[in-house]
Amino acid sequence: MATASELPDCLLVEILSFVPLRDRLRSSRVCKRWRRLVLDKALWKTLDLSPYRVGPNVLWQLLRQYVGPGLRTFKVRGRLFSEPRASLLSPALLQELGKRCPHMTYLYLLEEDLRKIPFSCLPRSLRYLELQSCELPQTWFPPGNGPSSLPHLEHLILDRVPAFSDMQLQALSRQGALCSLVLRVTYRVTRKGFQDAFPGLSSLQELELCGCSVPADGALQAIGGFLPRLRELRVTVIGLTARGMAILVGMKALEILGLLGPPPTPQELSAKDILTFCLMLPNLRVLSLQGMEMESADEAILREGLTNCMVTVGDLPFGVWGPDGLS
Repeated sequence: MATASELPDCLLVEILSFVPLRDRLRSSRVCKRWRRLVLDKALWKTLDLSPYRVGPNVLWQLLRQYVGPGLRTFKVRGRLFSEPRASLLSPALLQELGKRCPHMTYLYLLEEDLRKIPFSCLPRSLRYLELQSCELPQTWFPPGNGPSSLPHLEHLILDRVPAFSDMQLQALSRQGALCSLVLRVTYRVTRKGFQDAFPGLSSLQELELCGCSVPADGALQAIGGFLPRLRELRVTVIGLTARGMAILVGMKALEILGLLGPPPTPQELSAKDILTFCLMLPNLRVLSLQGMEMESADEAILREGLTNCMVTVGDLPFGVWGPDGLS
């Protein structure tokens, strides 16, 4: 049996890719060969620090010693809910990240305070931005197509970002580049905010509205009128009725429809109602029902009626509800 020292570099790099980051960094102290392997650019396409609590000094050290042009994805957990409360990131660090990693496209920030970090500090190469349990200033996104030095986001996920409001959604609508948008528990966005912003988001192909304060029928009225290219839609069914489902009939490009519970009453929306309107969607390929608590007979109605569509039924993902006692 070959020892580790006898294995080729390419195989050792592959093994190191499965090793947790902390242990990988420790292995660089074994010898010069291991340090060279740990520095291999193939190991630094993704830097996921979200499982750890790190400080700014650690970030700077990683940036200077390990991270380079090969980085594509960066994930980090901030200090919004820790003591002492402070921003982990800084404008200087983000600007340096952009210089060292000109091809980074995905940034995931968890529990970070961004109120003192301008949007303009984000790496210009970003196309995917995911913010979870983060704090934003009242105005953060640029109010229109900015200069080439700003990132032009194509995919945005906002999960429990309480400061996000109609004003911020309106600013996003003026950028015109978004292909997918996910809003989870963004309860300051109103029906009027949707109506004002959706005309500028006509290029959207994927949309998720989960745990927002706008009833489903109201949201669907805005969606149906302004988002003709939508291929994937996921929406919380609070306030959803057959009248709201009827709006979907005009969305001929829709391929994936997700309905997220808690379930409506049969008087509001029944399995037969869902079947009726789904049959009018010529391109529908997936119907996902999560947290709907459907009877087996209702599931059978949908599965037997939608022969060209995959019907999936499951539990509701944790933590998707909004402020109305639905945390």
